[in-house]
Amino acid sequence: MTAKTILALLAALPLAACAGDDLTGPAATACRAAIAAQVGRGLSAVTVVTMTETQAGADIQAAVTGAEAPWTCRTDAAHRVLGVMYSGSEGAL
Repeated sequence: MTAKTILALLAALPLAACAGDDLTGPAATACRAAIAAQVGRGLSAVTVVTMTETQAGADIQAAVTGAEAPWTCRTDAAHRVLGVMYSGSEGAL
């Protein structure tokens, strides 16, 4: 794990403490699995950092071991993943 990755994870910790929504619920679990599949890594490499429930579903940010920026995932109200996206530069993948 690089120093940059460690700093990114440490910077995300206060966000996790502020998140009032369930970071281990069905939407977060579905997004975690979708992100892991997208990056070709196991679930242990993906940590949900924030989750915001919306009327349409949920917006989730997750840290992936080795990634320089978080991944974003959106679900519908039934916790089906609508899409995942890397928030950093694709060259950093």
